Amino acid sequence: MIVKPFYFIKKLIAFLGVSLLFLTSSTFAQNSTSSPYSYYGLGELNQNGSGNSISMGGTSLAYRDGGVLNIQNPAALAYIDSLKFIFNAGMAVKYTNLNQGDKSDAFNDYNLTRLAFGFKVSPRYSTAFSVSPYSSLGYDIAKREKVIGSETYLNRFLKGSGGLNQLIWSNGVKVTKNFSLGINGIYLFGNNTRDEIITLESESTYTYNSKTKLISQGIYFNLGAQYQINLGKYNFSLGAKYQPRLAVDAEQVIEVTNYSSGFGAVRHKDTDDGAFDVPESYGLGFGINKGKHLWIGGDFLHEKWSDTEVFKKSYSLRDRNKFSLGMEYKANDGYARKFFKKMTYRLGGFYDTGYITVEDEKIGAMGLSLGFGIPMAKNTGMINLAIEFGTSGTTNNNMVREDFTRITVDINLFERWFVKRKYH
Repeated sequence: MIVKPFYFIKKLIAFLGVSLLFLTSSTFAQNSTSSPYSYYGLGELNQNGSGNSISMGGTSLAYRDGGVLNIQNPAALAYIDSLKFIFNAGMAVKYTNLNQGDKSDAFNDYNLTRLAFGFKVSPRYSTAFSVSPYSSLGYDIAKREKVIGSETYLNRFLKGSGGLNQLIWSNGVKVTKNFSLGINGIYLFGNNTRDEIITLESESTYTYNSKTKLISQGIYFNLGAQYQINLGKYNFSLGAKYQPRLAVDAEQVIEVTNYSSGFGAVRHKDTDDGAFDVPESYGLGFGINKGKHLWIGGDFLHEKWSDTEVFKKSYSLRDRNKFSLGMEYKANDGYARKFFKKMTYRLGGFYDTGYITVEDEKIGAMGLSLGFGIPMAKNTGMINLAIEFGTSGTTNNNMVREDFTRITVDINLFERWFVKRKYH
């Protein structure tokens, strides 16, 4: 057996270099959403799943595969192929139609979903590093309101941009043949910027301009577990995930400018060091497979956003529940010659209650997904294509319903770390 001892250092340097490129560019900082509902809470929450998971409605907690970096449940990493160094990159495009009464508008958003690599360190321990978005802001709202106690109207303009990102160190340990544990150590960074401009519809040229920036640079973690039971021809797997409620360090900068023709501009800036909470959450999942071809599973995730605070203030968020079901069929039996018999096919669906309420309406989402896994030549990788069709929000009370189609391309590249030689 010949070991390539410098591969880890080379891959780590390459990964850190590409990650640094992301951090110093606007790749993750640019808007990856056009949802008006990203105004609330920490913004629109992003999914950081693999292409396999996204194709199956987000199902992942009980899923394990030797060629997949399952960051959602780090316990699954304990079963990745010992001969593979796995590099993963994902990108997505989202087409959204916004509908409000008889009005509609369309937006296209592009973003990178994940950059990761992982490998097995020992027969029982595997590790992975990844960078992915956590939440995104991308709203642009205009309102005309009547000033209370007056016949004057004002125009209010709200605009949000930016987002929070996460750098994750994932670890999975095989405790027994069928049972594994895992932990994700997460560094949350980035900033949310919110602008509010108010002008009066009168002879007065009064303008109020407020800019609030939430800058995060804190650490939190979550835990995972997987257990598989062999029942004759079938394998039944269980997955679980837990995250405690933790305060993440942050800085809040508020800049306010008041302007009127009679007094000129008056500026005020305030900086406050504090924290915001990531919610306590837990998830449970199951999976059933027969042989190596068909896998069927489902997840339930609960996040307690109602208990969270941002700089010691409650934002009246509500608990979030997400349900997902998915299936995967690997057509390749190892001898397939035709292209379509070498592929992997996936299907899934999800229902997400969301974590915000607007005008007493719960803003949730639901959708269906499908996908394909296309193997690369000589088992050097897999190209995963996922397509999601979904809807979010409602048109009740003159609100906005979002109909979206999201296409994700996720690429797994494999490189052999060990070469076995046989002598005759």
